[in-house]
Amino acid sequence: MIRYDTIRLAGYAPAPGAEWTVPYYTLPFPQYHRKLLLDLYRLGLKRPDDCRGVPVKRLNGLLQALAPEVVSVAKWLDVSRDEPWLYARRPVPQDVLSTLVHTWVRDLRPEPEHRQAVRKVLNELRLGELPWGRSEIPMFARSSTRGGTAEPDERLYQLLPDALAELALGLEPFRYSGGTLTFRGVARRPNDRGAELLSWPPDIHQDRDGRTWWFSALLTLSLQTVPFSPDFRVHLRCGVRRWATRTGKNGLYFPPRRSASVYLLADAPWIADIPESWASARFSVGRLSYDRELRARRWEAGGPDGMLSRLRLRQALPEPEDLSSRPAHWLTGAGGVTAAVVHSTMMGSHGVRGGLMPGDRVPLTKWFENALPEGLVRVPDQVRADRYLKARRRARERDEETSEPDVRETAAHRREMAELLRGGPLRVEFLWLSEPIRDAGVKALATMLGLEGEPVRQPADMSDGETLSWRTSELRVELRLARIGELADNLGLPEADRWKTSALHAAIGNRRDRVVQQLPGAATDGRATLALVEIHHRDAYEPRSADPKFALRLGFRDAGRVTQFVVNPRKAKVKPSEVEKARAKKLEACWTDGFRQLGHRAVPDHGLGPIIPADTQYAALWLVKRRRDGPTRRADLVPIAIRIRPGEAAPTRITGWDSRTGEWVPYSALLMRLAESAELPTVDDPSDLAAEQQETGVADTEDAEESEDAEDGDGSEQGRDREGRTEQHRRAVADAVQEILFSLRDRPTLLLAHAQNARQLWPWLQNGRIERDMIQLHGRRQQRLDLQGPRLRLIRVRDNAGTETPQWWGHGERTTDDGKEEELFGIATGLWKPPGCCPLNRVFGSTDGKAGPGTNLSVMASRWALRAYARNGRTGTTIDTDKLAWNPGLLEITVAGCQSDDDPELWAALTHRLRQSPRRAPMLALPLPLHLARKAAEYVLPTTQDQLTEPEEDDAAVQLSFDLGVIA
Repeated sequence: MIRYDTIRLAGYAPAPGAEWTVPYYTLPFPQYHRKLLLDLYRLGLKRPDDCRGVPVKRLNGLLQALAPEVVSVAKWLDVSRDEPWLYARRPVPQDVLSTLVHTWVRDLRPEPEHRQAVRKVLNELRLGELPWGRSEIPMFARSSTRGGTAEPDERLYQLLPDALAELALGLEPFRYSGGTLTFRGVARRPNDRGAELLSWPPDIHQDRDGRTWWFSALLTLSLQTVPFSPDFRVHLRCGVRRWATRTGKNGLYFPPRRSASVYLLADAPWIADIPESWASARFSVGRLSYDRELRARRWEAGGPDGMLSRLRLRQALPEPEDLSSRPAHWLTGAGGVTAAVVHSTMMGSHGVRGGLMPGDRVPLTKWFENALPEGLVRVPDQVRADRYLKARRRARERDEETSEPDVRETAAHRREMAELLRGGPLRVEFLWLSEPIRDAGVKALATMLGLEGEPVRQPADMSDGETLSWRTSELRVELRLARIGELADNLGLPEADRWKTSALHAAIGNRRDRVVQQLPGAATDGRATLALVEIHHRDAYEPRSADPKFALRLGFRDAGRVTQFVVNPRKAKVKPSEVEKARAKKLEACWTDGFRQLGHRAVPDHGLGPIIPADTQYAALWLVKRRRDGPTRRADLVPIAIRIRPGEAAPTRITGWDSRTGEWVPYSALLMRLAESAELPTVDDPSDLAAEQQETGVADTEDAEESEDAEDGDGSEQGRDREGRTEQHRRAVADAVQEILFSLRDRPTLLLAHAQNARQLWPWLQNGRIERDMIQLHGRRQQRLDLQGPRLRLIRVRDNAGTETPQWWGHGERTTDDGKEEELFGIATGLWKPPGCCPLNRVFGSTDGKAGPGTNLSVMASRWALRAYARNGRTGTTIDTDKLAWNPGLLEITVAGCQSDDDPELWAALTHRLRQSPRRAPMLALPLPLHLARKAAEYVLPTTQDQLTEPEEDDAAVQLSFDLGVIA
């Protein structure tokens, strides 16, 4: 196995003193016009003076679908600024823009009582008189924050990736052994940030059953900043875009409350009366969603009264129902229009697996680098930060996926559990649906705890149940088995009222009551016990709101249980041995996670010696933002804090902060109390969000939701009341953090926060605001970190969501037998830093090796090209289109605050070590305290329905787990 001492990043930064300008045509939108639109939008708002901007999300979506050449750089029209908002590489015909903007203006205030005002505004705008002007845009323009972080010109987040994509489109097609890939541009919205390049026509893969699947290469460009660095970066992400063709009896499945992206390519311009020479080579992007009122799929911004119905199109968009029922037909083009629906994991399995291995990523990256302008260079390769971490090869002989726990390990499990239970027995329950899952569950529990011999069996006080008992020298174990029966069925929503909040609440309440009635009483000592609960696959629940998981979580909590769910798997076309292996793995993972909920979780030994104070405690903050369109039908904010004291006894080793009592409580008690915050309101919420939108001046709640994942994304607040919900939540977070910090002052503390999770409500964590060794809580003065705790260290981590950290691969060279230098690339585990950085460098990267289903896949695996292989003395060629690619993401570790005599690398090394969970592989995605805090959020959001429609490509291993039923 090759050990790499450097990793290469797919990231690019301006060279010192470099400049690059790109010509764009811009359309001025005078302040007078903006004021007209703001006054129109304010009509009917309860607090019109609190609204300071006009939301343009719907117009941006219309431009993305029908005028892909136009680049929009704003989410809001700010009345106080006159900067251009729309950019294009060539002037767009006035008729195009006038038609689209007029349609959008009518949509701003579609109410009958405002028709006269709308007509007046349209008459005064006179868009046809606004000329396009040509501007030279400096692409490397940036300033610096007080903390020394680069602050690019805001419009560059769209324009710089767009300009780079345009250069790449001028390259010769990408060539690989056996073929070529030709790329096209894709229209993007400001919320999407960045640019996309898509290979077209799509590649075709035929599986062993003769079924055809379509897929394309996807290159994504985004502009990012790095804390305390004066230069920004452009990140390139190489992946695969899979196209949906798998239909059921009702066509393609569209996840609830989520839209599906549709890539559109037309032979002629969409808008009527526009010269055919204006046909765009870029993909337009539309979005399909399921309309609950119409009970049909529809184009967003469309429908009987939507914006699309007011436009005269040269050619109509595909009918949603036809596109859903015949997606493959539209993939190959029909009537001058090509439409490709993006596949999401929730639509089911796909014959092409997600992700790309370095064998594809490296050549694609090199091809793109040929388009880089002078002055934009790849960032230096990162080197190992091993001043404290031993530079040794990790032993791989112990394969965590197949090895059985040894005697000492299982005995330690039992001792830890007995200590956690203060000498009492371990009583757990398994409510099962299918006998194979039940038997696998019993076997997995016995294996994990080293329970030898046949258990003692006796009837249980549950329907069709029995209790299995084992006794060891350390621990007595009682496993109560029973059929779950009708508890796992649909919630039984009335057909006529299936979308009403009151009906959902009533169904949840009924199921909770039935759970309590069916289960034996809770433990008399007040401690929570564990119930493993098998339920049907989510496809069995129609509508999706009838999924009983949320109700069962609350019902078991009422009965004094924490819960871990096992999903009854779908039938998978894999070998029986693979199904059995996946089933065993799944049940072992379920028991492990169930024990975690009881507070039984091994804490890594950092191995850094006495340089880390022996009484150091670890703490983590996680913010749960519950959406109003979720199962509770109520928006809320719940801060979660976890504290780990490695040297303490099991009952107090892992605790959570109870904000009501201001005390640290055992982890299982925290979960039970968090479930109380998921209680349903006693009266109906309004089914329509219009009342809240009118009160706050926010036209579309998704603008706020989507901005949370964008770095420094405060643009959504242009239309908010400063005293609105976001402001209230920020103050609540500041109060909670202050209380938590005060409670941690008694000993050395490492506090961890997650950038993408916390920065919207703790703004100081944003790259543009953070400063070394300082801290600021919202609404309060910035101060030195040591004033909050004389031995406090603050770490901010950031993962690859939104391509905020770059793709990477291990990089090296070797000399071949004929004396030539050969480039090597692969995947490496380690902590990394920039070469030649000063000893006080604050930003590090943490990576893991291959793991999970992708462990045995070659780094040279390719979606497109045949490759040679040698295995077990046999040689041949293969292609890996249907193989799972697993590329661990790079976790950025920023030592935001430490003490004056600290070495930041030491605390980065400790954070890296906290990902190395004992006896488990792969490493955790986040350090253990953050991992536990994020998992606790399941008790505030006890549902899987808020998953992303289009998961990150680095999460491609999720696909196989879906297919085998390992997760849901």
